[in-house]
Amino acid sequence: MNEQLSIETPEQIDIRFQKAGIGSRFYAALIDTGLLALILFVGYYVNRNFITELGDTLGNWLGAIGGLLVFALFWGYYMVFEVASNGQSLGKRALGLRVIKDGGYPIGFADSAIRNLVRVVDFLPFFYGAGLLTMLVNGNWQRLGDFAAGTLVVKTARTDLKPTGANGSGHAPVINIPQEAFEYAGWIRPELVTEMEVGVIREYLTRRRTLPKFRRSELARTIANPILAKMGGSDSVSDEKFLEEVYALIVTSENK
Repeated sequence: MNEQLSIETPEQIDIRFQKAGIGSRFYAALIDTGLLALILFVGYYVNRNFITELGDTLGNWLGAIGGLLVFALFWGYYMVFEVASNGQSLGKRALGLRVIKDGGYPIGFADSAIRNLVRVVDFLPFFYGAGLLTMLVNGNWQRLGDFAAGTLVVKTARTDLKPTGANGSGHAPVINIPQEAFEYAGWIRPELVTEMEVGVIREYLTRRRTLPKFRRSELARTIANPILAKMGGSDSVSDEKFLEEVYALIVTSENK
């Protein structure tokens, strides 16, 4: 089965990801399930002590509140980590995996909530039986929750992001900007740029000279705006120069 996945973004840029197969997803789920089991065990132990030490009335009330907190932690674990950590639970991070939208973009709270609510069905009849069967019969290794939320699980290594546009050279662009010419380096934060965004920037910088001037400016603005919003940058920046500096800083940090 082909392990490469090519996604065309709405900006008509193709990004190639490597699909996460059953093996890596199984081990990631095993790590996450172990952590959740630990949460349940600790929660049970603490609740039992509350009920024993504080008497029937107060102990039962605190035990009920503790039970609700454990329930919230259990069901909110995936949603919190996937939204706060750009599609990665602790297990997925350990295995180098990430959840993305099927259009190549990061997932939001609603996407994570849907895919994790359907996890109950995927788990049937025991330990992801329905989910494993669904993954085996579709080409992108999606479980039922992924279909419901429109998501995919991919590997996160940046070497898996390759330009695939028809006019792309297939090579990373060379950005020769001397440090003294940087205008935005003071507030650019490369660590906030996701692997998917790096791939889109790389593809844009590779293909930009083949684009009409209007399309080139429009595309640079579309790519730059969400990154600017995360960094709190000014709306008056030159979008193309901003993308050049972001890419140059990321390449510099990776080569250190």
